Amino acid sequence: MDKHTLRHVKYPNIFGIGDCTSVPTAKTAAAVAGQLGIMRSNLGAVLNGKEPPAKYDGYTSCPLVTGKKTCVLAEFDFQAPPQPLETFPINQAKERMTMYMMKAHVMPQLYWHGLVKGWWEGPALFRKLFRFGLSK
Repeated sequence: MDKHTLRHVKYPNIFGIGDCTSVPTAKTAAAVAGQLGIMRSNLGAVLNGKEPPAKYDGYTSCPLVTGKKTCVLAEFDFQAPPQPLETFPINQAKERMTMYMMKAHVMPQLYWHGLVKGWWEGPALFRKLFRFGLSK
């Protein structure tokens, strides 16, 4: 599997996301969300006789519950050595109740009503908005 195009290296008509790939990233719903738009774009291009234009950056996220109502939201991409990839304009390495509330109440809604239905493609757009387009 090409880690950037999500296309099989031997069989060019095969694409994959999530657990069925050999992409070197955590197998999380957040990674699947980040891969969904890439696969959708690349599969559509190949079906139209073009080369895959989109590149997956390795985005994944792990909400780490650190207390009864606190959480650290760890987000990463393919960078080596791994560097934090923060969506929100705050220090996400700090334990926060707001991150816990997001993990407990917002993320399940995103999963069931967004990702499963194919509408949620990860927080890349929000990351750009929160950073005023200055970073990933």
